[in-house]
Amino acid sequence: MALSNSASSGNNGTSIVGDKNNLTTINLGSRTPKILKRSAIFEVCKIIAELDIDYDDEYSIQKNSDWMEKFEYNKVDLYIEIFDNYSDGYDEVSKVLHGYLKKTLMVKKIRTVYLEVEKVREKEELDGDYVIKQVFDRLKEEVCYNALISESDLLDEEVDEAIYLIMFYAFTKCKLLKPLPKDVE
Repeated sequence: MALSNSASSGNNGTSIVGDKNNLTTINLGSRTPKILKRSAIFEVCKIIAELDIDYDDEYSIQKNSDWMEKFEYNKVDLYIEIFDNYSDGYDEVSKVLHGYLKKTLMVKKIRTVYLEVEKVREKEELDGDYVIKQVFDRLKEEVCYNALISESDLLDEEVDEAIYLIMFYAFTKCKLLKPLPKDVE
């Protein structure tokens, strides 16, 4: 028998060479739905609220337009499904935000990021999916950077879910995407 110091395996296989090796396998393909922990939502809210983003103090309250009409008006297609995918956590986000003292500041900052992206959208004649993607990417970048600095234990999946839920919350409060014009209904 010849001794070798290399091993190979097929797709999704595990190969180990050497003595006294330990192998821990973690299955990340679990299909069990889970509700996002309040701590993760709160932590992301806190990070977004404390971002160093300039915002204008105008925080007008606008009539909520019908969500599907608003998506259609803003040419949103993909993110209807994404928001719908996370919609089961909307009540949980509302409960967390109800007790969060900087909720208004957080929503203003999300709106400010949105307004910056909206300017690009108008010039380039892009759709609403582009806008939502850019807002998500900017928020995630900032949240992950702040979580790294503060050595937070947030998981990437938790951050994504929390940001989508918080963005959907901002959308329902007419702070993300253009509201329907008064003459369109």
